[in-house]
Amino acid sequence: MSNKEKKRDLSSLPPETFAEVIRNCHPKDVAHMRQTCKGAKHFCDSRDVQKSLLQKLDVTQAPNITPYDRLDKLSVEQMASKVVKAVESSDRWQDSGENKRYAEEASLRIITPHTQHYHGNSDEWTASMRPRLLPGGRYALLVNGEDLQLWSLEHSTRVWVAEPPHANFRICDTFDFELLQGGKVLIIATKFSNLMDSERFVCVYKFDFASQKGTCVFKCGVPSSFLSPQLMVRGELVMVLFTPQNQIILFNWKKSEAVKLDYHRRVNTASLVENHHIVIALKAEDEDLKVVAISISSLDGKWTNVRHHSNWAQWRCVKYSFSGENNRDVIRLRLPNQSDNATERVFLGMHAFTPAWYPKTRTNNPGIAEIFVAAYEKLEDDSQYLLSYRIQLSGHAVGAARRAVAAPDLSLVSEDRAILTQQSRDPLELKYDITNAGRMFARYAPNVYCYELFCKDKQPVGYGQIPGIEDSVFDEENEPMVMSVEPVSSAVLIGSDALLRVARFGS
Repeated sequence: MSNKEKKRDLSSLPPETFAEVIRNCHPKDVAHMRQTCKGAKHFCDSRDVQKSLLQKLDVTQAPNITPYDRLDKLSVEQMASKVVKAVESSDRWQDSGENKRYAEEASLRIITPHTQHYHGNSDEWTASMRPRLLPGGRYALLVNGEDLQLWSLEHSTRVWVAEPPHANFRICDTFDFELLQGGKVLIIATKFSNLMDSERFVCVYKFDFASQKGTCVFKCGVPSSFLSPQLMVRGELVMVLFTPQNQIILFNWKKSEAVKLDYHRRVNTASLVENHHIVIALKAEDEDLKVVAISISSLDGKWTNVRHHSNWAQWRCVKYSFSGENNRDVIRLRLPNQSDNATERVFLGMHAFTPAWYPKTRTNNPGIAEIFVAAYEKLEDDSQYLLSYRIQLSGHAVGAARRAVAAPDLSLVSEDRAILTQQSRDPLELKYDITNAGRMFARYAPNVYCYELFCKDKQPVGYGQIPGIEDSVFDEENEPMVMSVEPVSSAVLIGSDALLRVARFGS
């Protein structure tokens, strides 16, 4: 047998054929293959191969790629690392068992306010902190006393404090943020209140990381609410959800415009802005759970300039009944009934994002948005279930004038139903955070319950115990631990006794 006939390995294949074989391999197999020989490493380290592997990852293997990360700016080594870590993290999460391993990555001691309002009680301070970790894990936003502050975890220092809109409105109730311009600029939307006044202020701040300075670029008064309204910022839009009034106020902070959306007689359990749409989760009496998408472009010509009309009662209001057939502006998605004998069905949470690693099919297409919905179901026999739905949203406004509009399209990709095991606390009393990888977390000191959406296994799939946190009777005003989850990396930010800790579970 000749030497030519003996050499029948993969490296003897034509380059384009070998590259195609690699692109169809499992990412971990590719990682092993690149270590076999120089030829295999050369092909495996191709940018096209690694980009193809990255773009094939499903949301349950969501890589740690932020919305401002551009694939063309990542090196081949960075792409390969993100692919392997995403797959390994998914495998470890599924294999780690009921007791999810707690791994702490960073910690930060916060300088707390010394005011009579907190009486020196660190538990009361903890309950009001509400920390949020920024993508990348280098900074954290939090409410410290009454102030909204930005802290550096790398240098353990306070970087910035938001200036209140008015001397009488100093209490920061809630906030949201988004990183723009490749992560160089932080946009923060906040709501400030005064306990003695019926009005609140929505403010938008722009923080520049290069200069380490932040300025207020928008502020406007909004009505008070019995509940602290949900708030979200995406690009130039700020959404404020008032649950008791069944109403949304949408701001365009760059244009100083606002519009009110009213959906009378329906309970809005969650709302968010994604992919040029407002996505609303609805529940009305004798109705199924619904997810509704409203194109932002359908609101053209219906905005009010808040500089000229500061009284929110005078702003234009768009009313929706969400009845009848679907139309160009409003698309309804009726989530299927899971059981005919259900006595209760309630939304637990909703999360949406546009995967930064998905391939773009058109240059004017920002991508398909993924929407995850978690719901609770209770049957007549008192058995409980976790319902999870994966929905995709496409259709968007194109161009600066937002005139050319593709009709919104909601599609139900998958639905799953899993048994909820008995827990020491009612599932409806817990606050849930959902990540891009379809993992869901809920805190109940000293534990963090871990759930997996799009899975038929019993839920929660496990739990992790926070070191140094003692068992406690739940008290909304005296909670010893607060928690939030950074959805891109699934890192958990835990606050307790003026200490912030960044940790991961099951990885």
